[in-house]
Amino acid sequence: MFTAAQPLAALEMNAGTELAYIGLLALSGVILLIVGATGLGLKSTGQRVLNIVLGVAFLGYAVYILGFTGPGDTIIIAWYVFVVPVVLIINVVKAMRARNNA
Repeated sequence: MFTAAQPLAALEMNAGTELAYIGLLALSGVILLIVGATGLGLKSTGQRVLNIVLGVAFLGYAVYILGFTGPGDTIIIAWYVFVVPVVLIINVVKAMRARNNA
């Protein structure tokens, strides 16, 4: 018989930590939308569409947390929210350098 697994970690977040997470989530979404809309160094349309879809998802989740959750509600904190903008900016810089050197 299988039973439901307990969460790996459950934390109590204070208001400042929650707002910082929401801010980083929104910042990541805006960066993804800007890069997807302008195509800064991205070669394929698929990459641009993926950036726009992820940007809308990040912003949507930030709005959901900010507007529709209350005390005691579960918020999923994903580590990639902090990594995605950094990796994206590195890829854009690499693509722009490659284009200038070609």
